[in-house]
Amino acid sequence: MAEAPYRFSRARAERTIAATRVLIAAFSLYAVWLDPTQPTRFAQLTYVLHIGCIAYALTLAAVMWNRPSTGWLPIATHVIDIVVFSVFQYLTQGPSASPFFNYFIFSLFCGAVRWGWRGTLATAPAVGLAFVVISASSFTVGPSEFDLNRFIIRGGNLVVFSVLLVYIGLHEARLREDIKRLAEWPVAIGDDVSQQITRAVEYAAQLVGTSSVVVVWEPDQEPRVRLAIWTPEGFRLSRHASTDFDPWVAPELTAIPFLSVHGGDASPVVRTTGGRELAVRSNDAFHGRLGEFLAGPHVASAPFKTERLSGRVFFGGLDGATFEVLPLVEVVAREIGASADQSEMHDRTRRLAIGEERIRVARDLHDGVLQSLTGVRLELQSLANQLRRDSLDETRDRLLAIERALATEQRELRFFIEDLQPIRSDSRAGGALGSRLDELTKQIAAQWKTPVTLRFAGLAGPLPPDIEQALPRMIHEAVVNALKHGQPSRVSVVLHGEIDELRVVVSDDGHGFGFEGQYDHTTLARQNVGPASLRERVASLGGDVSVDSSASGSKVEIRLPVALHV
Repeated sequence: MAEAPYRFSRARAERTIAATRVLIAAFSLYAVWLDPTQPTRFAQLTYVLHIGCIAYALTLAAVMWNRPSTGWLPIATHVIDIVVFSVFQYLTQGPSASPFFNYFIFSLFCGAVRWGWRGTLATAPAVGLAFVVISASSFTVGPSEFDLNRFIIRGGNLVVFSVLLVYIGLHEARLREDIKRLAEWPVAIGDDVSQQITRAVEYAAQLVGTSSVVVVWEPDQEPRVRLAIWTPEGFRLSRHASTDFDPWVAPELTAIPFLSVHGGDASPVVRTTGGRELAVRSNDAFHGRLGEFLAGPHVASAPFKTERLSGRVFFGGLDGATFEVLPLVEVVAREIGASADQSEMHDRTRRLAIGEERIRVARDLHDGVLQSLTGVRLELQSLANQLRRDSLDETRDRLLAIERALATEQRELRFFIEDLQPIRSDSRAGGALGSRLDELTKQIAAQWKTPVTLRFAGLAGPLPPDIEQALPRMIHEAVVNALKHGQPSRVSVVLHGEIDELRVVVSDDGHGFGFEGQYDHTTLARQNVGPASLRERVASLGGDVSVDSSASGSKVEIRLPVALHV
């Protein structure tokens, strides 16, 4: 026999069989004691065998009660049961007249409980052969003891019970397979929402056994619906206004699964609760436009609702289906809803990430290229105003300086474009970052004609990629803010590398910001003062900014938790 996949279920089955075996043996012995006329042959041997059967049943119950059945033991006990039950019936006028014929029925049930429909198919021929052989031997020993009517009736019972048990076993096997396939529901993989929904709907169609599937759902707080249509010819996913299919189903069916059978005004719609028929015509059960995509006269439908959306699934082409299919449809609908919800969440996250990236690009362009070009424009205006007073050599030198500033900004723009590309693990080591920051400070110094010094203190290894990518922009904004607002004679940038933190200190000797005092990150955000764009950029990396501003200069300190980004 094939090993059953559920050991715990088999252990419980063996307990039930052992207890039933004890009861049958006890009742049989009691019946023989109560009616001394049976058995008519081998009476003393029958008593002894019954007592032995009770002892065997009690021993087997003690052995099997606290441990799962494995290996050959269930098969051995099954064979012994059939042999012992055959002997009992032979000793009591054969199966056609024996009061212990139900032992054979018990054997069929044991096979079904242990091994499903395969166990019944294996047990039925053995029991049937024993029934025929013992009946034939009883007829040979004493034709008067052979009852043809009972032989036919009991033989027919064996056949009928075997067929019923095989059917029940097949039904159980199908249910187990459905549960297994539900457990193997496809997970969402990749960024393509359409492909994720396609896999889920195709799998649902195979699971339910349908020829067409329609899924309609509406994200919460959005005036639109999404419609997914699957047929063997292909899959379509589209967006529609919320009123295009409103209402999806009749008001009485909004919150329940149902089965609709087309075929006239009298066709019922059946809900899951006891298969009760509702007073709704099948033609009015769901929106007519949805019905255009569903094949066959039988349509099953179930709703689903998740945290982000609500919807309904329709399965068409379920020929001959009854309301018993609705529990499966309801479970599959929930799985489709979960897949749609996951895809919807992934799509929202992706769109949110794109929006945040656009904000970052706009902020970088504003704080980098735009400010640099503004400085060049102001330099050109100053040059135009002083052109008549300056000598030709001085004008040439200033124009060359502007050209160098534009060339530097061009290189910075290339760096910025590279920042938009995926970060490679082998790019921008610590030395490359130092060179870039050194070039950046020289560029700012040339543009603003103010010395900008750069110093590294304790920065031994490379930084995490996201910090390394954002650091030049932060320093650029902090230095330019100091030059714009404080008009200093010099600016200093110092990077302090620690075990779990990176500190960037930008100080100057100007006249500070438009406020005085020490402000931490929370105070800056609450009073909306200081470099707002820099504050947001640092906060996005889990860091904080503090500002110390006075009439003799300012100091901007940036703290970034390096350990969180490793």
